[in-house]
Amino acid sequence: MYSLVNVFSWRRAGTGQSDEMKIIFRRLSALSRFLLHAYFVFDGPDCPQLKRGKNVTSLSAPRLLSQRFQELLTAFGFNWHVAPGEAEAELAYLQSLGLIDAVVTPYNDALLFGAACIFRSIPHIGRYEDMYVYTRDAIEKDASLEWGDLLLVTLMSSTDNNDASGCWCSVEVARRLAYYGFGRSLLEAAVSFPFVEFMDFVAKWRDNVCEVLRTDPQRLLGSKHHEIARIIKEEHTEFPDLAVLAIYLLPLTSWSDGRSPVITTTSRQPDLRSLSAFCLQCLSWSPSVVQSELMDALAGTVTRALLQVSSTFM
Repeated sequence: MYSLVNVFSWRRAGTGQSDEMKIIFRRLSALSRFLLHAYFVFDGPDCPQLKRGKNVTSLSAPRLLSQRFQELLTAFGFNWHVAPGEAEAELAYLQSLGLIDAVVTPYNDALLFGAACIFRSIPHIGRYEDMYVYTRDAIEKDASLEWGDLLLVTLMSSTDNNDASGCWCSVEVARRLAYYGFGRSLLEAAVSFPFVEFMDFVAKWRDNVCEVLRTDPQRLLGSKHHEIARIIKEEHTEFPDLAVLAIYLLPLTSWSDGRSPVITTTSRQPDLRSLSAFCLQCLSWSPSVVQSELMDALAGTVTRALLQVSSTFM
C-alpha cells in the first residue's frame, strides 16, 4: 500500500473520500492493464511497531482507508490478504513457494526474509515500466554478499530495535566487515547450535568482531575502527540483537506453526458494476466522470481475459 500512495499524508484520509483513494483507483486501473497477476499483502496485527528505525504505527493508514483500498482490490479483481506479521516476510515466503515471481516493495530487507527478486520504483520517474531490480543471485555474484553477510550489515547498521537513537556503524564499514566471514559464521551458528551453545559462540564471536575492527589484519576494512569496537564493548553489549536476528530467521507468516493456508495469486476480471458503485459512493464522482474513469478499467478486462486464456493453455 505504501508503494501506491507514499507521497501523501494519511492525516487527510479519514473519510475515505480523499485524494489518496482517487490516486489508488487510478493506479490500480493502470495496473489492471499490465500483463501480470498482481497480489497484495498487508502488514498484520503482529507486525513490529518499530521497523528500520522508524515507528511504523504513525505511518499506518487509517482503518477506513485500508478497508476502502481492499474493497477496490476486490472490485478490480486482485486477490489480497492480511499477513499475521510483516508483509515483506509473507511475500518472501510466497515467493519461496513459487506462488509469485517477484516482490514489489520499497524495503530491501525483503531479501533478508528470503525474497529472491525485488522490484522498486525509481523515485520521481512516474512510470511503472522503470524499476530497480534486485536479485539474490546478482548480489551474491556482483557484490559477493550472501544471506549471512546481509544479516551482518543489517545488524550493525540498522536501528531496527528498541533504540532508535541512531546508527552506530555505517553500511560501508559493515559491508567490508562482512568479507571477514562474520555474517556467514553467525548465520550458520544460529541455525545449527542449541541455544546455550549458540550464546557461548556469540560471546567469542563478538570479541573476534571487535578485534578485527581494531586491527583489520587482512586490510579489508581500509582502516581501523577503534570507536566502533568500543561502542560494541561498552554501549551495545547485547550485539548482535537476537530479537532482530529472530525476526529474519524465524519470521511470523501465515505458514507458521504448521499452518497451510490456500492462497490464490491469480487475478480476475474487474467487476465494472462494483467499481461504478464505489466511484459514486466513495469518491463522489459524477456519472460522467465515472464513465470516463472506467474506460481504463474496460481495457483491464481485456487484459485479464488474455491472462485467463494464457493460464488455461499453460
